[in-house]
Amino acid sequence: MKPQVLFTETELKNKVGEIAYSLNKTKHEQAPVFICVLNGAFMFFTDLVKHINECKIDFIQAKSYTGTTQGEIKLLKDITTDVKGKNVYLIDDIFDSGNTIRFLTKHLAFKEPKSITPITLFKKWYSHHPELIYGFELQDESWLIGYGLDDEKGLRRNLKHIVGLSGEN
Repeated sequence: MKPQVLFTETELKNKVGEIAYSLNKTKHEQAPVFICVLNGAFMFFTDLVKHINECKIDFIQAKSYTGTTQGEIKLLKDITTDVKGKNVYLIDDIFDSGNTIRFLTKHLAFKEPKSITPITLFKKWYSHHPELIYGFELQDESWLIGYGLDDEKGLRRNLKHIVGLSGEN
């Protein structure tokens, strides 16, 4: 099956703007901390924080996939920002099984933030998290690449749009 564009650059920019607008309406006593889950969320994260009124940023890296197979979650890079007593927004690419978000939320909770709110660009229709903020709900879309998301070879993260792959890539 031929790869097809599922979400255009314009659709992605508009959705990121909607999420940022909603977040900017939330009042915080101090600047919230936005944490990017590397590597998949880097483009979404970068575009999102450009629209946020005031925030601190940091990066965390977890690995749960080998190719297209999900396995044990490993923390590869931790944050260096002190989040104690602060509102934290954990930015990831896709909320699928929820394993990565749960793992990272539990890890960050030991650092005693005031709150941890996960934000993803995509969420699978069958996945649920009570505090999740997300952009698009996926139905039966195939493997997504582009806009930070890679294929099984670790390539094509640099596409400005989202392409769906299925079967032989």
